Parts: sequence; C-alpha cells; structure tokens
Amino acid sequence: MKRRLSGLFVLIILAQTLGTRGFPDSLNIGLAEPITNLQSWVRKNRNDHWMFEFILNPFISVVNFGLDSVESVFTWLPWFVPAIIVFAVVARTRRWGVATFAALAVVYPGLVGVWSESIVTISLMAVAVFICVLIGVPLGVLAALKPRVEVALRPILDGMQTVPATVYLIPIVLFFGIGPAPAAIATVIYALPPMVRLTALGIQQVPKSAVEAAQMFGATKRQILAKVQLPLAVPSIITGINQTVMMALGIVVIATLVGAGGLGQEINQTVRRLEPGRGLVVSLAVVAVALVLDRVSMSLVSTPGAQRVRVKRNTLYMSLIGLALAAVVGRLLGWVEFPFSWGTSFADPIDTGFKWFRTTFNVITRPFNDFIVREILVRAQTLFNETITWQAVVAAAAAFAFYVAGWKMSLFTACGVTFIGLTGRWLDAVDTLTQTIVAVFISILIALPIGIWLGRRPRIEAIIAPVLDAFQTIPSLVYAIPFVMIFSVGPVPGIVAAVVYAIPPGIRLTSLGIRQVNNESVEAAITFGATQRQILWGVRIKLAMPSIILAINQMVMMVLAMAIISGMVGGGGLGYRSIEALTGPDSGLGVEVGLAIVIMATILDRLLQATARRMQAPVAV
Repeated sequence: MKRRLSGLFVLIILAQTLGTRGFPDSLNIGLAEPITNLQSWVRKNRNDHWMFEFILNPFISVVNFGLDSVESVFTWLPWFVPAIIVFAVVARTRRWGVATFAALAVVYPGLVGVWSESIVTISLMAVAVFICVLIGVPLGVLAALKPRVEVALRPILDGMQTVPATVYLIPIVLFFGIGPAPAAIATVIYALPPMVRLTALGIQQVPKSAVEAAQMFGATKRQILAKVQLPLAVPSIITGINQTVMMALGIVVIATLVGAGGLGQEINQTVRRLEPGRGLVVSLAVVAVALVLDRVSMSLVSTPGAQRVRVKRNTLYMSLIGLALAAVVGRLLGWVEFPFSWGTSFADPIDTGFKWFRTTFNVITRPFNDFIVREILVRAQTLFNETITWQAVVAAAAAFAFYVAGWKMSLFTACGVTFIGLTGRWLDAVDTLTQTIVAVFISILIALPIGIWLGRRPRIEAIIAPVLDAFQTIPSLVYAIPFVMIFSVGPVPGIVAAVVYAIPPGIRLTSLGIRQVNNESVEAAITFGATQRQILWGVRIKLAMPSIILAINQMVMMVLAMAIISGMVGGGGLGYRSIEALTGPDSGLGVEVGLAIVIMATILDRLLQATARRMQAPVAV
C-alpha cells in the first residue's frame, strides 16, 4: 500500500509539472450537440411521430385527466369536509390531540389565503403518489421474490436517489414539454425509490413460518402472496407511501420550473418579490400538507399494542351517509370555498424585521459576504483553474479514492472527474464544488457539536425534534429568501441557505451515533479513572465516528441538492446552468450539467461511505 501511495504521489508531482492549467476547450467532446439535435427533432415530430402519437401524448393525456379529476373532486367538496375526514381517520388511534392538530392543519392554507393553491398541490401529490404505488408495489414484490430483479434494480434505485431532482426535469421537458402533467411525471421519478425499497423490505421480512404454514395447507404461490405476504407487509408498504409523499412534497418548488403551479409557484413568487414573511407563511402551508398526509398514513399502520377505536359497521355506514349529506348541504348552501382569510399581512413584520437586520448589521454582513466571495470562492477558482493543473487535480482525486476505497473507486473517480472536463463543465463544477465545501464545512462546525450535545440529553432532543422536522419539511427555496435580503444576490445566500437546510440530518445522525455507544465501553473507561472529557473524546466520539461520517455524507448530499436553489439566487455554478437549461430550454446544456452533478454526487457519496466503513469500530467476537 505504501509503495502504491508513493507512486501516486510521484504521479501527482509529474502531473503538476508537465500538465496544463485549466481544462482546455479543445478537449470538449461536444456532448450537447447531438442532444440539441434530438431536441430539434422532437419539436418537429411531436405531433406526427408514432412514439408521441400512440405512447407519450396519450400517457400525458391520462395524467392530465387524473389531475383534473382529483382537482375537481377537491374543488367540489365544501371546505370543512376534508378536515372532518382527517380528524376521523387519525382519531381511530385514540390520539385526540394529534387528530385535532391535523384537522387544524387542513384548514391552515385557507386561513392564510392559499386554499386553491393547496388544492392544486394536493392534486399533484395524489396523482403522483398513486402512480408511484401503481408502479412501485409490483416492482417491490418482484424484487423481493426474484433476487436477480433486486440485483438489477438496486443500482438504478441508488442512482435515482443520488441524482438531484433538477436532473429529472431535463429529459421530462425534452419529451413531455411544460405543464402540470410533466411536473407530475418528474415527481413520480423522484419519489418512486422508497416505494419500491420498502415494499420489497416488507415482503422479505414476512416470517418464514407464516409462509411455510400456508404451503402446508396447499396454498399456491399466488395465494401465499395475496393472503399472507402482502397483508403482513402492509405496514412497510404504508411507510413507503409515507416516504413517497414526503419526497414528492420536497420537489413542489422545483417542479414549478416545468409548470407545476400550486404552493410551489407561490413560494417562487416570494423570491422575486423578496418577501421572506410571506414565503414562510406559504411554506408552512406545505408543512401543513406534509403533516396531514404523514399523520393520516401513519394512522393506517397497525403497530403492536396500539389502541384503536372500534367502530361498528352500522355506525360506520351512518357516519359515511352523514358525511355525504353534509357535503351536499354545504354545496347547496355555497359553503365550498374557504369562508374567510387572514391573508399574509401578519407576516409583514417579518419582512420589516429582515430589512431592519440588514440595515443595522450591514457592517457585519457585508464584510462576511466579501470575505466568502473574495478570499474563499475566488481564490479556490484561481487555485483549481490557474495554479494547479487539471491533470494534478485528477491524479490527487484518484489517489485519495485509492487510499479510501481501493483501485476500482480510484479508476471511477479519475474517469468521472475527467469526463466532467470533457463535457465543458469544468469551471462550473469547480464553482459548485467550492461552494459545497464551504457550506459543508460550516455545517460541520454547527451540526456536530449540537448533535454530540443532544446525544447525551434525550429529553432535550425530544423537545427539539419537531423543530428539526419542520426544518426538513419546509421547501428549500424558502431558506434562501431571507438571506438574499440580508446579503443581496450572489453565492453567499445560497451557501448560508444550504447550511440551514443541511444541519438537521447532521444533528440527527450525530446524536444517534452518540446515543448508541454501548454502556459497557463507557463504564470501562470510568473504571480506569477517565474524566468526562476523556470519555467524550476517547470513547463516545470515537465509537460514534461511522455515524458522524454518515452525517457528513448526508450534509454533502443535502448541500448538493441545494445547488439549483443557489443558482436561482445568483450562486452561479452548475445550479445556475441547470436553471438556464430548463428555462431555455436547452436540453444539450441540461444533459451536460446533469451528468456533472450526478458524477460529483456519486463520487462524494461513495468516498464518504467508504470512509465510514474504514472508521467502523471492530466488532468483538
């Protein structure tokens, strides 16, 4: 190993000495040109070619019909009926407080004047989740029963979960155009993996004894699947639906770039008007939708020991008839739209507060902004483009990958970094990588100490948990609005917003690692007279290091997911190029940017996972 590392070090020296600074344009392979030609062909043949006439256009028509139908149903129902239904479903678990809170969350969008927009968003979510279930459950069952199918699906699902959401939009726009239906299709692709994975997991975790008992009674494979495996896997499938809903809601803002509308469009407009107060109010409507769907789906899962309200069949029928009558009466009396609205005027003080903060603390925010841009971002770009040769960058990345994960990862890293340069996205990738490193570094300085502190204080963590949930549910664009007001347009608002977005998973995973350190190791250290500080640094943090590395990994992925948001507020890099590709539309540029983001995310993800495995504590035999 030492000899190989020495050889790689010599290779880096030679690459720096003999290489060229800045990736030369002459090596650009022109990947965008054939994609642009394909885009032109699609535009010319969208109405005539058999693929569009008999496959793609009918599929879009079906999705549009589903969206219109669901939206019509929600629009027809009186405003109070959904709240009653949600309360009744959640109240079955005897959690009356949660049921009441969920019902209030249903009416919150109406109270702030975005009732119709929330209906559009819920309709998009409903259709997308239905398609995910329609595709994901059969695929999950097939993967659970056929190991070869699972092996084939695993890299595809890994890729789908690693690829940032914006990358999905590029081929969607190319083949399906702009509108709510393409937005729904992009949402399906983004949210499908957890549905497949959790369905497969649920089938695989069915006790073998239950399957063997069914076989002893002469049941066929189809009967075992329908009457044993699927019923026992329902909790896992419902959890998959829950995770699918959460991921679908996470793309509501980005989906507006392809015509999704709804709450995401409202949030987008708050960025243009620089209204963080209204952005926060509308974002809480998204949080309310997420909370309702989460509580409803979780109430449908039968957990051991859970007490449920038993409803007689006649009572159920009478309740349904009463609900139908209430809906009809409300419709006849005109109680359809939400009766009143507070609007978002109460959010005006938030806007005023941010303006005051910017004016008052300008002596701090402006030097901080200038320091990040001038001393870090500009110097880093100079380093990678003018000081270090691109061959040395490739060699150094390959050497690190070899040290952490072996020669296969080293080869993949070298090829991946080189390919980014060959597509002409070297400068943009350097810009995005620099912003990612800065954001992750700041996130580490904040998240890890808080996570370590909370890991030893479970009661405080339980109090803070809802706050972390809210931070992970609020659309990512909302984080950028106040920072644009504070720092003005540029890369710094995107970096700070990415930090805020990435901190919650970092805190959670770090706290989990500290909390799961076994008591025997701590007691052994105490026996040998170790102080609390020595126990923390020598035992707890060391044994929790794999979890801490995974926390860093998740923060890296979250920051990369914010690349497009950074581009929307003037951050430049690959995020800005992806916006340019979508609004162009320029599919050739979009494919180049998408591949660069995918390669960067995959390399960072695999390297951090390998680092976590290397730091795993040895298991006692």
